[in-house]
Amino acid sequence: METIYKESIFGENIQDIDIPELFALMNILMNDRGCQIRSIRKMPGGLTNKNFVVDMEDDFTAAVRIPGFGTSEYIDRAAEKRNLSLVSDMGIAPEIYHFSSKTGGLISEFIFNPTMHPDDFINRSDVLKAAAEKLAAVHNSGVIFKGHFDPVKAIRGYLRILEKNQLREKYEGFEKALSYLNKIEEVYRENPPILVPCHNDTLAENFLYDGETMRVIDWEYSGMNDAYYDIACVIVENPLDEKKEAELIRYYLNGEPNEIHLAKVLINKFLVTFHWSTWSLVQICGGKDYDFYWEYGRYRSEFFNRFMSEDGFERSIELLKNAKRR
Repeated sequence: METIYKESIFGENIQDIDIPELFALMNILMNDRGCQIRSIRKMPGGLTNKNFVVDMEDDFTAAVRIPGFGTSEYIDRAAEKRNLSLVSDMGIAPEIYHFSSKTGGLISEFIFNPTMHPDDFINRSDVLKAAAEKLAAVHNSGVIFKGHFDPVKAIRGYLRILEKNQLREKYEGFEKALSYLNKIEEVYRENPPILVPCHNDTLAENFLYDGETMRVIDWEYSGMNDAYYDIACVIVENPLDEKKEAELIRYYLNGEPNEIHLAKVLINKFLVTFHWSTWSLVQICGGKDYDFYWEYGRYRSEFFNRFMSEDGFERSIELLKNAKRR
């Protein structure tokens, strides 16, 4: 598939297609601050968008996001704007200075706390505890996020994009995963999960922690969802072994889990990994680097195949079917 991207005068930092958005955001920032820009640095990482640190001549520093091409097909920017304002008011997310619901362009507070990485979650109990408590605070806040992040519905949407683009290549176990997705969808139809405000993309790099204060960034997939999707995402994206997984769940619940809690975690671990595997294929349809995104999704497909093979997987589906809503 031919890519739409090409190198620009900015080199690999930014493609031609992103230049108008970058200049528009820089202009807004300079007008708001009443001074010139001292420097612009591209942040590392960023699978969906490009992020920059912008230093102003008045010693003010902002974070600037240029949305990824094609993200409007599957990200509700108006919902993100609303949800981000709610968690910003709670002091959990950065303060927002400008947000375009049309494009997804964003100017926000730059958080100087160190960015977390999987090793931090794997090796540091204080990081696990702070992240679990922060997620619990969001889930139990009582705020109502705009939009409903339904992982089953999201996967269905991605499948339509794959069909539209006639992408036939799939990961091993994909058809089996679809059959289990059908079963889970039926269970959720009969006994829907309790919906709470969720982040829905809780990988390590979205947590910024200085040993005292934990902040959480990148709320573009936020919406009302099963709380255990956030917990499952922390587990599989780091990834945590059984001991650390149990530790995270205890911190989150502030106590020991029961079999329903554990069933929700397992089913959501499957949904998280199947979701991101399918998302990876959508990125390929959008012209992004085939080798990188194929491997990104293939790695996660190993996890959903593992979860489907666990002895307790089908029992977990049955438990959710008959579980009381609580």
